[in-house]
Amino acid sequence: MTHFVRFALLAGALLALALPPAASARDVDGPDCNITKQDFGDAPEGPLAYPGVPGRFPTCVTAVFPSTYDIPCPPISSPPGAASGYVRHILTGDNYWLGCYGLPAIGFSGIDSEPDGKTNQPAIGISACNGGPTDCVEAAFGLTFDQDECFADGSDAGVKPPSFVVCTPGTITFDTFNCSPAGRQAYLNVLIDLTHDGDWNDNVRCATACAYEWAVKNVPIPIPPGCVSHTSPAFLIGPQPGPAWMRVTISDEPVPEDFPWNGSVSVSALHNGETEDYPVTIDTQTPAGASSWGKVKSIYRG
Repeated sequence: MTHFVRFALLAGALLALALPPAASARDVDGPDCNITKQDFGDAPEGPLAYPGVPGRFPTCVTAVFPSTYDIPCPPISSPPGAASGYVRHILTGDNYWLGCYGLPAIGFSGIDSEPDGKTNQPAIGISACNGGPTDCVEAAFGLTFDQDECFADGSDAGVKPPSFVVCTPGTITFDTFNCSPAGRQAYLNVLIDLTHDGDWNDNVRCATACAYEWAVKNVPIPIPPGCVSHTSPAFLIGPQPGPAWMRVTISDEPVPEDFPWNGSVSVSALHNGETEDYPVTIDTQTPAGASSWGKVKSIYRG
């Protein structure tokens, strides 16, 4: 065996060790009805959100990263404070959450109980928030991200990959599961980083119309029993194509006015529901029509 072949085999082995193993993400502690849980977001806070751009999203309990504030349109949230917060849900009793997984015989799942956000970049299987384990790897924007749930992971994810085009109305579709035999009312909130700067505090203009990073704000939605699919109200996408992070939150109560940068800190916690965060792409509209949803692929770790 030549020295070159030996070197090539060694390099390949080292590369294999360095990459996160591909496997299916999973709910690590389901079934999830009628037990107490807590949930956090998992957008990047500290590590890169995009190439060359650190994330300042409110995810980690102890991280403190100030946000920027760009508002050419009238604001719909409070100005960011000196440090970012985090979003925390407490689920008790007849829980509901994003996603529908499981069977009646064994119970339904879709949300893990966790002590802090699950996020990192590059993906190494350990959260940058508290050093705890993460559940899957999402590949996007030429980077890899440790996550709690990943698009179409078949275990936790409740949000479908969206199609966003600049200065065009967009919507998201998502599933919910409600353990209760009775319907519930929840509030839906959607945040999208339209300016690709690593936070959710800005708004922008498309001609004379305003597009807000707080895309859906405290909209009441019904949560019927069992598994149900939903479509959000339409919202305007901003004029800048490129990578973005999206947060989808459902909860018993409306979120506070500082939610985009401080999460739930000012109200201690949100009750029931869940927050899920995903990398998405905003495409440029061409004469032939909107391009397909951005080049986001998922690999998963068991």
